Amino acid sequence: MPRRAWSIIIITALIGVGFAAFTAHLLYQKEQEAIRKELHKDVNNAAMALAREVNLGLELLYAVKNHFDAGHRLNARNFQPLTSGVLKRHPSFKSIEWADIVMHHQRRHYTQGMTAAQPDRTSFNIVELNDQSQLVTASRRDMYFPLRFTSGNNQSDAVMGYDLGSTPITRQALKTSFNTGVPVATPATTMERAYGDVRGFLLIMPILVDPEQLAGDNTQDLRGFLVAVIDVETLVNLAIKTVINDGINYTLIDTTDPNHRQVLHTHRVELAQMKDSLAQQPAEPILFAGREWELVGYPTVSYMQQRQSWVPMWTFLIGSGIFFVICYLLYRLQARAYSVQVQVEQKTHALKDANSRLESMTKCDGLTGLYNRTQFEQALEREIQRAVRDETPLSLMLVEIQHLSNYNSQYGRVAGDQLIRQVAQAIDEMLKRPGDLVCRYTGSQFIAILPRTEGASRLGEECVTAVKRLQIPFEDEPESRVAVFVGGVTVTEQKEMTASRLCAYGEIGLTRAKADVDKGWHWMVVS
Repeated sequence: MPRRAWSIIIITALIGVGFAAFTAHLLYQKEQEAIRKELHKDVNNAAMALAREVNLGLELLYAVKNHFDAGHRLNARNFQPLTSGVLKRHPSFKSIEWADIVMHHQRRHYTQGMTAAQPDRTSFNIVELNDQSQLVTASRRDMYFPLRFTSGNNQSDAVMGYDLGSTPITRQALKTSFNTGVPVATPATTMERAYGDVRGFLLIMPILVDPEQLAGDNTQDLRGFLVAVIDVETLVNLAIKTVINDGINYTLIDTTDPNHRQVLHTHRVELAQMKDSLAQQPAEPILFAGREWELVGYPTVSYMQQRQSWVPMWTFLIGSGIFFVICYLLYRLQARAYSVQVQVEQKTHALKDANSRLESMTKCDGLTGLYNRTQFEQALEREIQRAVRDETPLSLMLVEIQHLSNYNSQYGRVAGDQLIRQVAQAIDEMLKRPGDLVCRYTGSQFIAILPRTEGASRLGEECVTAVKRLQIPFEDEPESRVAVFVGGVTVTEQKEMTASRLCAYGEIGLTRAKADVDKGWHWMVVS
């Protein structure tokens, strides 16, 4: 068949498919408008039911607040009966807690008072959860909000003293509630409590000493906080399950922060649901305690099938094909992103290796490869502590190349560097014990730490001999070769084992070695 005929057939088919799709789309739009209105009504009814349930919880919490505003004494005996009634009436309340406010300078006095008030329990302490979800003593902060009383099905003495201000979100909510004097709800999250994890949010209400006064910054005006732990799933199921149509999926979203929309709860009636974004129906916002929630409804397949004819269904099938194309494009995009991520990780690994090598270079002397003076001082402190603890002797040996400046003047700086490297290698090879440590001390001096070394005076002579054995020519020296002075000290007296004294003794030994030119070394014993 000629190419022109194939072109005509294809163009005719495309025109026919386009006309059919356009006709189906008109019918689909009419049906969608009717479905959308019905769906919007159902979702709004569900949102109103959820708002009523949330406000009921607020009213119950206000009832508890009014009880304490009336001047009733706060103790475990009246806190438990009052709050237990609220928990029975509102199943989404997992617990109601009382949190005090304690400044850092009051912490010790507060914990002592709480311990004295509860003699039948272990000592009271302000605690927080660490990274392993274990209760530990709370770290230092300007303010603490420890739990004093709690009620609910999951009561536990272990939760007493838990600092609600140990996380930034709850700490900010507590301060906002006190400053404004109104209830504040935290963002929903999985809260790690002493009695288990709860997926929900905290509803915080301040209790002032004088209910008639406005809130402020003075913590002395605050008696404490009523804190309700509310389970989102129970709250939503209790409010919506009997109201919304069984054919509607819905999602509850926290839209308080427009830049960070948080999905609080998702309900799916059917796994195979319509992928039509136009069918989404958001209800009016639910406003309470400083938060804004939005309930969005999605019709399921059965919901749509009951209200659609077969003609618009073809539009749905076409839309499904487009969706699979989009999915394929997303797959390709994800593959590209993964490839870029792998390259970034490889470069990051290479950067870490380079940083590790750089750190190693900062610990060592660039010329000799020995540890530098900073590492020597740190190692000496460790060995002194070990020697004092184990009551063992500790020795220090200081080695200086004779007339290094004259050598540099006569043979040049490059030869001088080569000389320093050779002497450093000779000293390092002479000290064969694994615990011995040789470091570059100054330009012409090396220093060695010799732990657990007794009778170390022989090392001074061995060091002098080892350097002479190199046979490095130097015309200014008596034997026409390079030599070194060695001063050493062995300390067995514990009170003499300080870094400054050890180094001072080493300098003294080196000075005496310089005085004895023929011998070239001197060793001291401090006991």
